[in-house]
Amino acid sequence: MKTGSFFAAGLLVLLLVPHAYAELDLDKEVLVIPDTHNEKPYIWNVRTNPREYELIIEAGKVTAGKKHDFRFSVSSKEAGEIISPHVFITDDDLHEYAHIIPEKANGAYLFSYQAPKAGRYRFEIVFQSSKGWVNLRKDIKISGDDKAPEPAKISGDEDYQIKVRLIPPKAYAEHVVTLLYDISYKGAPLTDIEKVDGFDMHAAAWDEDLREFLYITPKQNLGGPEVPVNIVFMRPGRHAVFAEFRHKGVVRKVEFVLSVAAEPKNDPGSIERLMPADY
Repeated sequence: MKTGSFFAAGLLVLLLVPHAYAELDLDKEVLVIPDTHNEKPYIWNVRTNPREYELIIEAGKVTAGKKHDFRFSVSSKEAGEIISPHVFITDDDLHEYAHIIPEKANGAYLFSYQAPKAGRYRFEIVFQSSKGWVNLRKDIKISGDDKAPEPAKISGDEDYQIKVRLIPPKAYAEHVVTLLYDISYKGAPLTDIEKVDGFDMHAAAWDEDLREFLYITPKQNLGGPEVPVNIVFMRPGRHAVFAEFRHKGVVRKVEFVLSVAAEPKNDPGSIERLMPADY
């Protein structure tokens, strides 16, 4: 993100910084909150734009405010099929967010998308291969009116209240941070989240320069009201975090900005080790 500012959230989100771990109901399956240094099982091991893959996206001239049909194909020197592809879209200023599961047809993948305003958009195509996750990305310039319309409100958004707790209370690059989403519906804890591809929630995050993209799903899917999303950000700085869940057949989006600090140094000469002089 070179200019502009991050989005304003659609649903009401209260970002909490707890002084302790979340209180858990031991009569239910216990939520597992990983240690902040136990990062390896939570790192999204993905290959970004590997040379052996070629992504071709066809859409013709794309104009803001109009729905367009997109077609993409992926060719690869690797043997094996593309498993469970997803499309994630944002704009240069991280105001826009879309997550689409494309349909396969005649050896290609199809999806529709309507950009709210003109500008450069980032398309992230992610899927699993025989060697693990692959992320192919492409920037597409969209013409038309560059003034963004007022965000459309989804009927019923006002019935949901969402608190997000950070565990630990500060996020560091290359360490696990758990975003614990606590979701209420009409003042009561939401306990019947509907699974999408087997998950309570899908989450995605970009840093402000669009250099780091992450796709995350919860390791525990208990149906609510708490949904833990464990993330390892590899780059410090501000990150736009988008999450979505489905309830009563409608997908609701949750958005906020998270600041990720550089990993603290532990060597004796680092500033964290400096102590006040004795007088």
